[in-house]
Amino acid sequence: MSDIQSNRIPTVAIVGHKNSGKTTLTERLVRHFAEQGLRVAAIKHTSDEIGFDKPGRDSDRLSHAGAVAVGLVAKGEIGFYTAHTPSTSEAWIEAAFASLPEPPNLVIYEGYRGGSHPKIECILKPEMTTPSFTAEQGLIGVVSGHPVDADVPVLDGGSIPQIADLIRSSLARQDWPSAPGKWH
Repeated sequence: MSDIQSNRIPTVAIVGHKNSGKTTLTERLVRHFAEQGLRVAAIKHTSDEIGFDKPGRDSDRLSHAGAVAVGLVAKGEIGFYTAHTPSTSEAWIEAAFASLPEPPNLVIYEGYRGGSHPKIECILKPEMTTPSFTAEQGLIGVVSGHPVDADVPVLDGGSIPQIADLIRSSLARQDWPSAPGKWH
């Protein structure tokens, strides 16, 4: 078993089309779990090119010189970034979080459709009545304000405790390590 696998942090992905409520749901779940005493990490996944550094700055120069990863330490903040491929980004992120002095108990990916993480799909538009994923593809629930034909529970976006319970039960069912801290 690799170090990454032995330090595996439970993860869940909040997925859905653009403007479907992913960020709002992720924010509410982070707040809910944090209020229960868990350390939660959130990863925003986007297909946009955003650039983490300003061209010509020292860290940009180090990256262009060939550094495989660059860290930025500023007043009150630390950040790391690296180029990635779809096959390496997930492992790198999870290994980085697992190596923190106080690793998170849970990682919530917002917008990340790949990977084998359990997924909750947000469906906002009333004309959308079926999710993009099935239970067989890792879908554990759908969050929607209208009827959706799904092979998993469909919950209202305001029912954060029920959505959190669904995540907890899914993580246990996936036989991932249970997180220390308060789960109840």
